Amino acid sequence: MSAVVGIGCRAGASAEAIARRVGEARARAGLEIASLHTAASVAAPALAQAAARLGLPLHRHDEAALRQVAGRVVSHSPRVEARFGVGSVAEAAALVGAGGGSRLVVPKFSAEGVSCAVAAP
Repeated sequence: MSAVVGIGCRAGASAEAIARRVGEARARAGLEIASLHTAASVAAPALAQAAARLGLPLHRHDEAALRQVAGRVVSHSPRVEARFGVGSVAEAAALVGAGGGSRLVVPKFSAEGVSCAVAAP
């Protein structure tokens, strides 16, 4: 089974930090990772660099799409919710990316300014 990784990150996050978190997400999920997903408004060049380095496509979702799954996220950051309308960009992006009926298999975890979550169909 394949899964998707949702990513949220601070503006200064490095491609290396993102790649490390995706590797950790892969290990935690024990699943093949098919793609990376984030909010369209997260403009971190490091995301594209990390995706290219990992050989994974990067998909950006608008905030309306993320808000549609807001009730399914399990992590809630008041700061993130005020900015994006969801408690966790990483979890919402993973759920949207994995499609309808998807489920979180790895809830959000964070380090080095990068948050990741994994969802599977």
